[in-house]
Amino acid sequence: MSTPKEPVKKGKILILGAGSIGSYLAAKFFHANYHVDVIGRKADRIGDRLYINNQAFDFPLTSSEINVQLTYDFIFLTCKVFDLKKNLHKLKERSPKSKIIILLQNCLFDISELERTYNQDLTSLLVYDGFNLIENRLKHTQGSGFLIGSDKHTESLLRLFKDSHIEIKKNENIQQHRIEKAIYNCVINIFSATHSKTIRELFADAEITEHMQNILYESHEVLSQEMEIAQDKEIMWDNLSRFASNLDHYASTYQDVRENKVTELAFLNGFIIDLGRKVGIATPLNIEAVDKFKRKYPNLY
Repeated sequence: MSTPKEPVKKGKILILGAGSIGSYLAAKFFHANYHVDVIGRKADRIGDRLYINNQAFDFPLTSSEINVQLTYDFIFLTCKVFDLKKNLHKLKERSPKSKIIILLQNCLFDISELERTYNQDLTSLLVYDGFNLIENRLKHTQGSGFLIGSDKHTESLLRLFKDSHIEIKKNENIQQHRIEKAIYNCVINIFSATHSKTIRELFADAEITEHMQNILYESHEVLSQEMEIAQDKEIMWDNLSRFASNLDHYASTYQDVRENKVTELAFLNGFIIDLGRKVGIATPLNIEAVDKFKRKYPNLY
């Protein structure tokens, strides 16, 4: 068993949302001897030990309420995007003392608008790894790790992640990566859930691969009407094929439907469809993919 041996460090961390990524961060930070509080529906099922790729990590005690007596160095919101505003509102109401709130959602959103609305100091991270959590066992598929932009909190977050042996890189244009990641999620997540396939299995199916490529091209065309996308659609497809075709894990949307949970597809493919109507570009491929998903999972869109 992997047990902290040093005195607990001064850093205090709150993780709000104990899904795959939140649980991974909680276990890694706790193992690095930080004080970690975890709030989330899945956390109680993990118990006192989380197995990451079969390696045992002690897991911190879970809570149901925010401890307003503590001053947190970091608060991580690892919830689904549709719960983001609700949790930001909860933090604003409870007013725990914190130096920074970190958002880890894949969808497109305006952090500056959220900062103004909730009067909070926010930053965001992206992650290019795969995480599949079942009970207290987590499969972590290494990709490019976590990605952080450049702001006044960058160095402290880099230190935290590196101290916890979590791969992280700094990038000056994280918003561009957020746009590209949203497109990739539109491509992979809906097909992984609809066909119950791992990402590798999706790319092994020629018909599904063609559909995914077409979804990427259509999504790229729509988003490019509203925002600048650095890479053209052919390069993005080549990058996705090269990076993802050997990933042997299920997308997060598949994990949601397996647990009968509402997905984020309305904020991914649904966002593309709505934006397409706004800018006057038809999105028949995204509509077809969403309709097929809805027929299979009518209550989870």
